[in-house]
Amino acid sequence: MMDYEFANLPLGLSMALAMNEHAKVGFDGLSETEKEHVILKCKDAKTKEEMDRIISSLSPAEKVSDLFRGPSVG
Repeated sequence: MMDYEFANLPLGLSMALAMNEHAKVGFDGLSETEKEHVILKCKDAKTKEEMDRIISSLSPAEKVSDLFRGPSVG
């Protein structure tokens, strides 16, 4: 069962957060503005790899600011 807070998220993002506790903790720790940026990035994601990169960036061990620097090379 999904939490009520996932109701307004894109399906792919809500599923990923439901299955990845680290990403959920990271997402929950974002400001509302940062959450909106992540949601927009997820809506614009064209590939599974791009979506995976966005979700991975939500882990508290990663820096969310790195998500907005563009594609990484390595």
